[in-house]
Amino acid sequence: MASSCTAEFEQRMDTVGKRLNIAQPRQAIMLSRMQFMIYKKLNELMNHNLLPYGINDTIWVALVMLYSSPENYIYPSDLSHVIVSSRTNVTRLADEMVERGWVNRQGCETDRRKIILTLTPAGIQLVESIIPLQWELYETIWQDFSAAEKDLFEQLEHRLIDKLTLLLDALPKHTHDDHPAHDTP
Repeated sequence: MASSCTAEFEQRMDTVGKRLNIAQPRQAIMLSRMQFMIYKKLNELMNHNLLPYGINDTIWVALVMLYSSPENYIYPSDLSHVIVSSRTNVTRLADEMVERGWVNRQGCETDRRKIILTLTPAGIQLVESIIPLQWELYETIWQDFSAAEKDLFEQLEHRLIDKLTLLLDALPKHTHDDHPAHDTP
């Protein structure tokens, strides 16, 4: 199915190129689109593996980041950074994890403006019960690639992330007023 989706996308990009009668960066377009497709499939697979626990990959990664932190605690702003998610979304995730008893939320003693998220014993138990299953899934995903191929993938992915970060950092900063069309009903 993914092959037919990719093939159809390629055909449509060919149509765009012919319609505009200009050369297009076909390979760059396909590599970018395939990254998106890989993300979607990987996310779907991870979420399916986590379904029996009633969590998704975003909550899972947040729990693992708490588990891997010294003394199992983290500031929401640091969690937002490390899981590449908005602070608003991290607040929603924290609310859910607190409600389910996996995380405690408390004020910081040294800075009253800060909140600390701490993994509870139930959260630790959950993470430790899921980790072997997630690791097995990661191994299954990559089992058909040699060590050299995985090393190359990792190098190339780091380069791509670095390039995307540079491009994003170079973008002009927008305000809400820059997009008046979004304000209309």
